Amino acid sequence: MKRPYVICHILSSLDGKITGPFMGTTAAGSLGAEYGKYRTKTGADAWLYGATTTKEFTDFRKPVPENTGEVPEGDFIVDDSAELYYISVDVDGEIGWESGTFCNKGRKPAHVIEVLTASTPPVYKAYLRKTGVSYIIAGEKRLDCETVMRKLHELFHIEKVLICGGGIVNWSFLQAGMIDELSLFLAPVTDGGCGKAALFTQIPLLTEGEPVEFLLKEVERIGDGGLRLNYQVKNRKA
Repeated sequence: MKRPYVICHILSSLDGKITGPFMGTTAAGSLGAEYGKYRTKTGADAWLYGATTTKEFTDFRKPVPENTGEVPEGDFIVDDSAELYYISVDVDGEIGWESGTFCNKGRKPAHVIEVLTASTPPVYKAYLRKTGVSYIIAGEKRLDCETVMRKLHELFHIEKVLICGGGIVNWSFLQAGMIDELSLFLAPVTDGGCGKAALFTQIPLLTEGEPVEFLLKEVERIGDGGLRLNYQVKNRKA
């Protein structure tokens, strides 16, 4: 299967958390700057996030769907030659977009691609069409990670994807063998928080997946105690 090269790019505390009070510390802040520089350095065509993270970026705006007629089946492509894409996994149709372009401080504008399933409400698909957001269908009721990557390559010509969280998205694509590399920035701090998002998180109520092993390729010390760890994923699929 032809698909993009996929890097899971994450900033984490020492105890594997990717959100929480630790993010406001000096240690995490200084490492975060280097994390951002490395994200740009990878030259990825697209950044992929889960719905929870995207809600934070979009100020928790709610979609405003309208009752419309039938929505055509299949994918919806607005722009297949963008310089950068923002991909949001949003199978329940929860994200409120104002346009098909995502803008965030310190980042280039990116065309938005929503990842849906066949069971995502038709009114939400109609809302995305009206807003100018592209979307792909990957799975009937549950996300099909292989289909996601195949369609990103076939329909949008994407060659490299950064998966940047949250934990459920990271784990879903890792379990499916769709991650080639883990780029982990490890901040020398912890807040001991319970229930905060972890680097990899199994979807609740699903049976546990198989353990995934990594091969350490590179270690770099950053600043006063931060680390960049680069791993190759052993179960990755070509």
